[in-house]
Amino acid sequence: MAEPTSSPSITELRFGSLLVYSPRGESDVSQRSRTVCYQMKNDLGGAIARLVLRLKAEFPKPALEELLGPDVSLVPAPRSAPLIDGALWPARRIADALVTHGLGVEVLPIVRRARPVPKSSQAGPGERVSLAQHVESLSLEPVLASPTRITIVDDVVTKGRMLMATATVLRHAFPSIELRAFALIRTMGLQPDVEKILAPCVGAIVRSPWGDAVRSDD
Repeated sequence: MAEPTSSPSITELRFGSLLVYSPRGESDVSQRSRTVCYQMKNDLGGAIARLVLRLKAEFPKPALEELLGPDVSLVPAPRSAPLIDGALWPARRIADALVTHGLGVEVLPIVRRARPVPKSSQAGPGERVSLAQHVESLSLEPVLASPTRITIVDDVVTKGRMLMATATVLRHAFPSIELRAFALIRTMGLQPDVEKILAPCVGAIVRSPWGDAVRSDD
């Protein structure tokens, strides 16, 4: 199981994402961004493979190399509940596509959800799962690999609690190696609309003094 959160082992996590989406905006672009997000999360019509190809073409090369590459092991962020056979795991599918296109060396599905938590997309204001609750709900599978770099992969990042929680669990198993994170889409929930959907970004998720995750886009 994950280590207790009383002695946090990671305070900052570099991350990147390719696209943005607006959860409530009313402009045409904002509405299209929600359609793109829905298609990606459900991998409709091969949406994930198409976006990974777009990633290779559009992401600035130096920034991309900070996050991904042929020497990077990819750890899919777990779903909100323990995985059942046949269920779609978008983060795993994204990681597989990244390896197919040379942006990772292997997929290590070693962080799992030991017990379910409420889905963030269905939580009301102030009801989202905390960083500590995420960490306490995760377990780490036995690790046989010896990665030199790890990037945690997810479909959508909002504040970054899930990515930071996964990094916290991984840090106990890999105390000295480089940890990064990548999500295909980031949520822009604090502004009414987005002006464009394609917006490559590298930023940081930091652990705040009060124990929450705070996302900062460079």
